[in-house]
Amino acid sequence: MNTILVVKLCSTYPQLIAKQGDFDDWVIRRLDLSKSAARVVDAVAGENLPQDGFSGAIFTGSHNMVTDKPDWSERTAEWLRRQVEKRTPILGICYGHQLLVHALGGVVGPNPKGREFGNQKIYLNDAAKGDLLFGSLPRAFEGHCCHAQSALKLPAGAVCLGGNAHEPNHIVRFAENCWGVQFHPEFDAEATRYYIEQCKDLLTKQGVDTKKLSAAVCPTPESYALINRFANFAFSA
Repeated sequence: MNTILVVKLCSTYPQLIAKQGDFDDWVIRRLDLSKSAARVVDAVAGENLPQDGFSGAIFTGSHNMVTDKPDWSERTAEWLRRQVEKRTPILGICYGHQLLVHALGGVVGPNPKGREFGNQKIYLNDAAKGDLLFGSLPRAFEGHCCHAQSALKLPAGAVCLGGNAHEPNHIVRFAENCWGVQFHPEFDAEATRYYIEQCKDLLTKQGVDTKKLSAAVCPTPESYALINRFANFAFSA
């Protein structure tokens, strides 16, 4: 059963797909495929999520908003609730992270400080010490960011493991085997710069110097390693 379910919640821009593949490809690229297999399920297209037969599940980011509550998203949220109850290993990324918040009874909405893009420093707190996924990371590391909405109120029992001044809930442990991250461990520097360029007008209106933001983008190796670390945990859980 050494299979990681990659749940696709959107497609990226066509120009990026032509160069790098889609969101699910980016996640799979971070996996050690010599040890694992990945099964992609496109939730937006209405593909059914399996109830068993996999070791863990990773949920991608999305251009959609959790607060819009499209049917496919609400169905996926219900599936998440059941799988968390079963202690299935789960990692939610950006939209996937926010969908876990929503599914488990928290509150998602526009970040009151606006969009957070580019390389951003993320700080682990004391709750991250000994955490199976994040405990071995340095207390501060960089991640690629690209989001407008955030976890405004965590569900009961969820524990924040790290964040920053803009985004307090960058890393959350929702249950024993379930985590969410607001940043993007699947992005690379090229993708991050592309998203900055696509959203430069909105960011400029927010007062962000997009040229400076883009110039500061660089690889985030501590972040990149999280996806494969999660897979290894899921296989041993």
